[in-house]
Amino acid sequence: MNVSKRRFHSRAAAGALLLLVPSCATTLPSYRDVQLPAYASAIFVECASTNGALSFQVNRDGQMLEAADLEWAAKSSGDWGLASYSPFGQTLFQIQFNKQKQTFETTGRGGPWLDDVSISKDGFLRYKGQKLGLKPDEFPCFFSGHLPRSWLRQVVSYTTDTDSLQLTIQDKERLTKVRIAKHGGSLPWTWQATATWDVYWGLRQESVQLQSHKDASVVLTAENLPGIECRWTPKEEE
Repeated sequence: MNVSKRRFHSRAAAGALLLLVPSCATTLPSYRDVQLPAYASAIFVECASTNGALSFQVNRDGQMLEAADLEWAAKSSGDWGLASYSPFGQTLFQIQFNKQKQTFETTGRGGPWLDDVSISKDGFLRYKGQKLGLKPDEFPCFFSGHLPRSWLRQVVSYTTDTDSLQLTIQDKERLTKVRIAKHGGSLPWTWQATATWDVYWGLRQESVQLQSHKDASVVLTAENLPGIECRWTPKEEE
């Protein structure tokens, strides 16, 4: 009699768990196709098989910490390199990203902050163990003043207002809101991308923001790096 009761309770508990499983399942986002105006569509580019040069600086509370003229190149594989050269063509500093291995290698003189940069298992950058909300293979797009074209395959909403076009993009736990200034509007930037994600089991959100200004400079700030600003300006080909 006792054995039968135990079996009944075990089956009832298993049934209750099965009822709970669907409610705990992750809902897949519903992506949608969007038709952007030509000027907005041109902001989204492929990040591989590209190259260029830029002026780069890191500021803290308005004071410049690092500054350099850099050249970068991305392969079709998604690997990319960023380097600084002397007037005589010697390599002063170089970063190499390997997409397959998800690793960075640095040579030459680099800022000590690079020692604290790593890549998480889900492919996002980390600084001192804190997620930064951007993927290394997206940076060739950012270096050139653009956004990854792959984001257009992850759009979950698209709206417009008087001044801008607005897209919401979902990539795993990262939610990115992109605003693109309309031609002739009053916004001081060309585009703005703000990525957010949950930390501490959803008890708090953190964010990172990229802005492309009308002078072509791109500014990167992160909520978990207060006072730090990375700014670069793509150089025109000579």
